[in-house]
Amino acid sequence: MPEDSSSAPALAEARSLDEAQVAALEQSFRSWMDASRRKADQASRRRLWLIFLLLRSTGARLGEVLGLDPTRDLDLDSERPTARFGRNGQDGREVPLPADVAQALREALADLGLAPGAARLFDMDQGHVRRKFYERAEAAGLPRELASPSVLRRSRARQLMRQDVPLPVVQRLLGHSSADLTAAFSDYSDIEASDIVEAYLKREEHRKTSARNRFFGAVSKVVEGPVVASVEITSLGGFKVTSVVTRESVDRLGIKPGVLATADIKAPWVQISAGEDEPRSSAANRYPATVRRILTGEAQGDQVAAEVVAQLSDGTMLAAVITHESVRRLNLAVGDPVWASFGAFSVILNFG
Repeated sequence: MPEDSSSAPALAEARSLDEAQVAALEQSFRSWMDASRRKADQASRRRLWLIFLLLRSTGARLGEVLGLDPTRDLDLDSERPTARFGRNGQDGREVPLPADVAQALREALADLGLAPGAARLFDMDQGHVRRKFYERAEAAGLPRELASPSVLRRSRARQLMRQDVPLPVVQRLLGHSSADLTAAFSDYSDIEASDIVEAYLKREEHRKTSARNRFFGAVSKVVEGPVVASVEITSLGGFKVTSVVTRESVDRLGIKPGVLATADIKAPWVQISAGEDEPRSSAANRYPATVRRILTGEAQGDQVAAEVVAQLSDGTMLAAVITHESVRRLNLAVGDPVWASFGAFSVILNFG
């Protein structure tokens, strides 16, 4: 399905919404919905509010959201609520829904007075939806073009990329046919690019070699022993990451399949093995990768440590801190195939 093509020329400058603008637009919708007194208006405004929430949180196209059949395309009862976009809900892509959006949808579906039936909850004219979105932007003191569904889509893509979600994963969530289309969403204006470079340089000035690697995903398996438990998460890119935690942590944190989690691994804990063949190792987590960057501190007088950054097949970058001697002994170079590995006891899980 093609991208929205109705964007006004002003969108060349107003490329996306920042977090404060998203919050202002969301509050504009919420206040407008709450201010309604007539029952018919209340239902219509609430439906528009739900459409906005779905666009804001999923990055879907307007036509995709309006074509949703809640009785078929929404899974709101599982641990990880999702919306399914695609032709008639078949062979489509599943996009996770934030808890607040899932709750708003549950409440709406419990009130069938919102529409002639739950299946038609989002059945609204595109032109009408756009006009109301523009009105909400103006009421929030924003340029009306910033409420365009295409701008909301771009904003969601940028938000995900700023959170270091790999480009192929963002591509899949947005339903792009190629990574080039997704990458185009990161086409920044000169002012935006300047701000990003400045922020990046400040981060680099404070970067420590203990910086963490991170996988995002959901718990897929928990195996409990007498004292500790093995917890497996499946990342958005499909990789399995195993961690060992105490049984007390399983109970206290409510760890069970379906719960969202992040797995952090410090760079010094990541081991690098050269070559395409999987190494014989006791490490629970082993992934084939490609060397993308080798940073040494020799120019700054550091004769010991080097950082090797390797890329997994889904775009995830893993940084490993090893010695200069290891880089020379393994004869590592950019573009080389390697295996990145780390033990289950090296993985720190975070929830919520």
